[in-house]
Amino acid sequence: MRWILFIFLFTSTYLTAQKTGVSGLVVEDETGEPIPFASVFFKDSKIGTETDFDGKYAIESYYATDSLVVRASGFETKTVAVKQDESQVLNFRMEPITQTTDEVFITAPDEKPSTILHRRIVRNKHINNKEKLEAYSYQSYNKIQLDLNNIGDDFEGRKIVQNLNLVMDYLDTMDGGKYLPLILTESLSEYYYRTNPTKKKEVVSASRITGVKNLEVNQFLGEMYQDINVYENYIGIFDKSFISPIANFGLGYYKFYLQDSAFIDNQWCYLMTFKPKRKGDLTFEGEMWVHDTTYAIKKWSANVADDANINYVNGFYLEQMFNQVEDEVWMLTYDRLIVDLNVYDNSKLLGLYGRKLTTRKNFVINKPHPPDFYKASENVVMLDSANKRDEEYWRKHRHIPLNKQEEDIDVMIDSLNEVPLFKAFKNLTFLATTGFYPLGKIELGNIRSLISYNTVEGFRNQIQLRTSNDFSERIEFSGKLAYGYLDQQFKYGGGIRFNVTPKKRGMLKVFYDYDVQQLGLGENAADIDGAFGSLLRTKPLNQLIFVEKFGAELEKDIGKSFIITAGGQWKSLSALGETQFRVPNSYVGFDFINEVSTFETSLKIRYAKNEEFISGSFDRISIGSKYPIVSLEGVLGIKGVLGSDYEYQKLELKIKHSPKLGVFGKLYYEIYGGMYFGQAAYPFLKVHEGSQTYWFQSMAHNRMDYFEFISDRYVGATAEHHFNGLFFDRVPLIRKLKWRLVASAKSVWGELSSKQRTAMLMPDNTTAFGYTPYVESAIGIENIFKVFRVDAVWRMTHLKPGDSPVGIRAKFSIRF
Repeated sequence: MRWILFIFLFTSTYLTAQKTGVSGLVVEDETGEPIPFASVFFKDSKIGTETDFDGKYAIESYYATDSLVVRASGFETKTVAVKQDESQVLNFRMEPITQTTDEVFITAPDEKPSTILHRRIVRNKHINNKEKLEAYSYQSYNKIQLDLNNIGDDFEGRKIVQNLNLVMDYLDTMDGGKYLPLILTESLSEYYYRTNPTKKKEVVSASRITGVKNLEVNQFLGEMYQDINVYENYIGIFDKSFISPIANFGLGYYKFYLQDSAFIDNQWCYLMTFKPKRKGDLTFEGEMWVHDTTYAIKKWSANVADDANINYVNGFYLEQMFNQVEDEVWMLTYDRLIVDLNVYDNSKLLGLYGRKLTTRKNFVINKPHPPDFYKASENVVMLDSANKRDEEYWRKHRHIPLNKQEEDIDVMIDSLNEVPLFKAFKNLTFLATTGFYPLGKIELGNIRSLISYNTVEGFRNQIQLRTSNDFSERIEFSGKLAYGYLDQQFKYGGGIRFNVTPKKRGMLKVFYDYDVQQLGLGENAADIDGAFGSLLRTKPLNQLIFVEKFGAELEKDIGKSFIITAGGQWKSLSALGETQFRVPNSYVGFDFINEVSTFETSLKIRYAKNEEFISGSFDRISIGSKYPIVSLEGVLGIKGVLGSDYEYQKLELKIKHSPKLGVFGKLYYEIYGGMYFGQAAYPFLKVHEGSQTYWFQSMAHNRMDYFEFISDRYVGATAEHHFNGLFFDRVPLIRKLKWRLVASAKSVWGELSSKQRTAMLMPDNTTAFGYTPYVESAIGIENIFKVFRVDAVWRMTHLKPGDSPVGIRAKFSIRF
């Protein structure tokens, strides 16, 4: 039976439903006379009709089953197979009943009523899901509110707060706790969708934000922007896949209880409650009202189960209501969500409430616009006047009026900014999420790179400054200054970011840098100050490069799914520490040179279908794409420009994807390959990413040394799977710790052309792949104290004599 369960887990219910039409005639078999008022209905449903005086009937429904039943007084009941999703004619000849009396046995039902009801809900999921429709549109009102919570009883007793009566007026309670509103966003939009071909478009006619600006918590609340669809098998919440109570396999994870029945909006519905079968599963606890005829969800509400393996979410409540906007067409009309975030359960630390309310009306069903109507440069189109709507417009058009607190939130925030406790919370939240501390029109940081260590500079301090949104929301100036206590040299750099096309992102970046770097670091640790593990080295950081570079880059969104990045830069590299630049000659073998330089132009095309972002003025956070992300980058090195030494070209293709696999967790994988043409010194080739720290590097090979492998043709792959609580939640003692299993593997293979060796000799520790790729795998435990991850990393190939093949690595890892 296990293989059947696996099939159900991966089976989608999204089949486009069509109406089934049946018509015909019901007559007596002997005489051919029509039978009026005979009942004609789909088996195991309440969808039916009666014949007219001429014995004719016609029935059409999305909810057709595979059989049609005809019943008439005095005649044998007839049942005939039906071709679903088609129109057909079925005639019936009814035979008289021969009256007999059989022995009657009364037995208990084979199934519970709740099981029967759940099976019928699942059977009709694809019909009740809006995805069945040819097209639909509606007007949507969306309100998201962020509140400061868990502020404690002593908050009201502070003298400075007592003097701010307005703040006290806004202090309110929810579930016994006090909270203060911080941010309120509202939007009004028209949403359009059609199938065949699948097209969607949203036009925002009004949008505004009030309250605290630039409170960088979007990465924690990003999932609130996602629609929750109860008809999907899995519901994505904070990067987790929760099992829907009406999932195809929901009976394996929930206990259901049929509790009541009643009219709701003149529709007879059944009340069914549900709760998890096992502790630790990503499930809900709540109730649902189910329409008795169509088995559509009329409304449902739920909380995340108390034992669910999820972090920082102390409470999660959702409530959704559906209405039959047309005959047999159910649409979500009311959607409410409340999230309570805090570092630890029962913590006295300040936390956050996130509240989302969405209402929908003015539905238009199955009236698609022409495909050209849906064409736009992005999925969400913002009207020029959207941010300029006055209070009168909002009062007239918003679906639900604001309360007093929401109307005056800006006035309250101005007063609240005078409270030191609140100012500290706001600034520390910004520091924790960005690494910078706000100081009016500038921001000071970066906390991640204040101190580091390497053998050339010794201990190193670095400070960065950048302008804030209070200075400008179009242009940002930044600079850094670093000092090494061993080499006693200052390093520095600066940059400008300018959003040249704010309506459709076009970010221009100009930069200059004069600093020490370690080549071959992972993608997220491009500079040595960015490597958090610099104080936890497995080997000295002594193969360094001094880099001076300047250049410009433009990142531009094109259409709905493409991002194009074009740029050019000049850079000069000098050897530091044990790094040597050696050029072969015909006399003594090689010559030492002090520096090499290059001038590169680059073009990168990135395709991510339907990827959505939460965007700030300069940075943005991707909330993902269901599809693989593909990028192709070309680099052209031009000899002679500003004294550059080499002529070469590079092409690199990457495919990465992060699919959610339901109860099996979440997988991340990346496949890449590249090739160089022409000739270049090894610092400009592919220095494969290594790591010489006990700090686990997700985007590097953790048991590979820097410069150990260098290639001009290469292919590689990375995979990392987070099992969440799939295994450990089955072990009672470990379940309480909320530990999670994680496994990963990395492999790369490459070659180095002989012409590259004549440009510059390779470092002494560089080796060739030969016919064997480099491979390492890891198994680890994450979510230790909610913030730590520890992995055992096994180097499987290219082993070095005397080195253990297995090493322990650790890192901070904050995951919901």
